[in-house]
Amino acid sequence: MGHANFIDTQNLQIARENMGLDTITTSKKITKSQDDVVKKFESGEKLPTWSQVERLAEVYNISPILLFSGTKITRNKEIPDYRVGASAKSIIAVHKLVNLVITRQKWLESRLKTEGTKENFLQGSGRDMATPKELANFIKKKLGVDHSFIKETSGTGARARVLKYLIQSAEYKGIFVGKTISYHRIEVEDLRGLYISNKYCPYIVINRRDAKAAQIFSFVHELAHLFRKTDSISNSLDFRTVGNKSDDEEIFCNKVAAEFLLPEEDLVQNYYSVSDINSLSHTYKVSELTVFYRLKELRKLRVDDVDGLEMKLIRESKEAVRKMEEDNRKKDTPVGNYVNSMKDSNGSLFNNYVLRLYADNDIGHVEAKNILRFSPELV
Repeated sequence: MGHANFIDTQNLQIARENMGLDTITTSKKITKSQDDVVKKFESGEKLPTWSQVERLAEVYNISPILLFSGTKITRNKEIPDYRVGASAKSIIAVHKLVNLVITRQKWLESRLKTEGTKENFLQGSGRDMATPKELANFIKKKLGVDHSFIKETSGTGARARVLKYLIQSAEYKGIFVGKTISYHRIEVEDLRGLYISNKYCPYIVINRRDAKAAQIFSFVHELAHLFRKTDSISNSLDFRTVGNKSDDEEIFCNKVAAEFLLPEEDLVQNYYSVSDINSLSHTYKVSELTVFYRLKELRKLRVDDVDGLEMKLIRESKEAVRKMEEDNRKKDTPVGNYVNSMKDSNGSLFNNYVLRLYADNDIGHVEAKNILRFSPELV
């Protein structure tokens, strides 16, 4: 089999580093040999075969052409990783997601700047807010969120409607919002939310596999990062601590989400019982575990066995995630699953923007399909 001459060794290295991989790990993905062939490819000591180039491009989530192109691959910026306890195997999937978002942002920024779109003024506009309460109220005001809508929405699918309402409020202000891609198979424990800043097209991604109550909390958490303009990869919903490590930024944003969704001023009773936790969960569209943590933080919880209740609520939270995954498998048909998944992953603002460009003949069918990852007629 022939070897690939004229391979761009710099693009090879940057593409690998953008995925957060070392050379030996990558080598094991494309060859059965114990030799660190990728290191030799990047140094120019050895040339890859054409099949190895195709496998490398697949691992790097790019077109093989870029490994030969005169166009230099841009090195991705570092996104602060606040996750605790994430599995080692998730690193490739998470970096694929980050790569995809940044690629979208580069394309969007070019288009939006050409159209004369102004920079998104919301990013960083709340960075000087001293307390979680101040920032939570600031976000509600800037996005025009009516908190009574959250409390008064009821019935089947109430949390889904609240999540949609919050996302639409953000998209109306030029914030792009999507969900994880199903075939990346990113588990909830490995990622719950992601925010990547951009002057023109900030992007928030939440995990589609998570329970709706947790998606709501994660979304508001990432909004807090956006208003502080602190890029993030997150997986914790506990606003008291973040696992076993203390990270002021992550804790602050979790507290903003808690105040946004469960305002202290609404919790007027001196003490709340176990039965109150369920009621507050339904009213405020957050999980019972979040209500538990909020009441415990405010010293308004009256429970004999606090640790036992916490463990019980953690188990129920995990069960809710498992049930949601099961329900999603049942309601999605094999034919419609991929397109519906990609629509959800792209987000409405992104889908509709690409569709507008296509309808106005500013981009062709092939470009629109490649960007959306499905035919634009299906938007």
